[in-house]
Amino acid sequence: MPLLKAAMTTLRGDGAKMPTVVRLIQIALDVLFLLLLARCVISWVRPSHYHPIVRWIEEVTDPILRPVQRVLPPWKTWGIDFSPLVVFLLANLLARFLIGLLQRMG
Repeated sequence: MPLLKAAMTTLRGDGAKMPTVVRLIQIALDVLFLLLLARCVISWVRPSHYHPIVRWIEEVTDPILRPVQRVLPPWKTWGIDFSPLVVFLLANLLARFLIGLLQRMG
């Protein structure tokens, strides 16, 4: 068991050990935030939907945003799409819950 615990830890910049799973959750949350931020900027700037980066960002974020957009369509929220904000808040809450649970277990 000590070998498994050692394999699941990594050193942070300050020398303290941090579980690898917790770090992966934090990295995933950071990537999600950047993708959602890019999606918001794309919706404001309106570049060509044929651009490969725009299409990729939309393909990655659409499955995450669509369920929230069904519950809160922009026409019900005065034309403002709150789905990126809601998704990020829910993902942040889920990540905090999982990190707290993992820290209590380890």
